[in-house]
Amino acid sequence: MIAVIIIVATVVVALFVLGGAAWFAWDSDKRVRSFARSTDLIPGRPGRAPESWTTDNTREALLHRRIRYAIADVHANPAIPHDDELVSARDRLDDAVFELDDRLIAAADTGGDEAVEILDSAESAVKALEELPKKLWEAPKSDQLADLDRVTRVLSRG
Repeated sequence: MIAVIIIVATVVVALFVLGGAAWFAWDSDKRVRSFARSTDLIPGRPGRAPESWTTDNTREALLHRRIRYAIADVHANPAIPHDDELVSARDRLDDAVFELDDRLIAAADTGGDEAVEILDSAESAVKALEELPKKLWEAPKSDQLADLDRVTRVLSRG
């Protein structure tokens, strides 16, 4: 009798664990797809780029999406929202992200050699932004502030 109770309890626990894992996978997939289809440049803040850039394969659209995912990773850092200085630095970075995205939009409208120059500059700035999230994790606050400010300056120039 005790063996049956143990088996039933084990099966019930296993079903709860499987159900929780399935719900977690479904919910995560839903949130990722929702962000991918949105026009948010920064989580919760819509960008000014054309909606077609969510799926286009132009260089401008690809850079735009790389910016979106990199800044989303910065916003996913759990330590930043708990410190006012870090939040201010991240807000300045957000403003620089919008400036960079506006230059991409202008480059798409410009075309020609000038656009290529803008896109080349933007690509190097996007690379710096993509490297930022891993530098912020587990770094001391002073290093986080320095890295956020450095990338903000790079984006403003790029």
